[in-house]
Amino acid sequence: MRFTIVGCGALGTILGAHLLQAGHVVNVRVRGARKTQIEANGLRVKGLRNISGSGRGSLTINRPVQKDILVYAVKTYQFEHAFSDVGNCNPRAVFSLANGVEKTRLLKNLYPESSVLGCMANFSGELGSDGVANFTRNVAVYIGGLSTHVRSIAATMNTAGINTIYSDNIETEEWSKFVGWAALLVTSVIARTDTGATLANPYLAQIAATIIYESSLIASKQGVTLIDRAPFPVATISAASLEDATGEVIKIGEDFTREAPGHRMSAVQDLSFGRELEVEETLGFLCKEAISLGLDCPCLQMSYNIVSGVNHIQKSLKN
Repeated sequence: MRFTIVGCGALGTILGAHLLQAGHVVNVRVRGARKTQIEANGLRVKGLRNISGSGRGSLTINRPVQKDILVYAVKTYQFEHAFSDVGNCNPRAVFSLANGVEKTRLLKNLYPESSVLGCMANFSGELGSDGVANFTRNVAVYIGGLSTHVRSIAATMNTAGINTIYSDNIETEEWSKFVGWAALLVTSVIARTDTGATLANPYLAQIAATIIYESSLIASKQGVTLIDRAPFPVATISAASLEDATGEVIKIGEDFTREAPGHRMSAVQDLSFGRELEVEETLGFLCKEAISLGLDCPCLQMSYNIVSGVNHIQKSLKN
């Protein structure tokens, strides 16, 4: 298959490297220092798998999109610039690895709905200054949609080594991950430490449990039934008492410490490098939905204010 990956941070690099090793054609859309790194060394991965060459595949840089599988591996606030960079094209299918559910709506504004796939990406890594992506978690990528290519794309990615599953209820998958991710975003920005230590902290765990509960109210009003998916069993947590839900979050933190020591939320990585945080299309989206649906979600609103404040400082320091 032919893939174009827009953006080559940790996730874009990990996915692209695996596809190349499996013998596929991969085109990356990158700029600046990252482009220079890839031109010199290709896509390199360490951690769960070590990849330092292109295998049987073929790598190109900034080639126009031509009936490719188009993958956006940029954050939601980078979408507008990424769309402009790609330009008008007609991909065989398109999806985004970004967090949240707003991303799919944005894609449908630009591409035929029949080509847009929903995606819930639950794999992670961290891109080092040397351009090597440290592959830390490979839980599952769920994709689904109307495209006739969706099953073959899922099978291709899975065979390449990125655990990928076709879903006929992708909206549920996206929301179920998003609800837990929102809680982890907020607590990680507050703690600025490893994911395990963050979630195992009883005070932060209670905040996470409350965010999951309030977010579940929004999902329910949208007609979405949440399910338990790693790392957060959001259906279980949202239905439990605050005490029991907090205990569930603490257990997840202990699991991270044991199974993925040193794992850091992408927001913590962004803070350490002075990069902008994902706020408006994630927490901002949830707060707007809560207001439009007549729901009172005070913890979400306070969380949005906290993360927005930190993000404002980040941008001020950068400028």
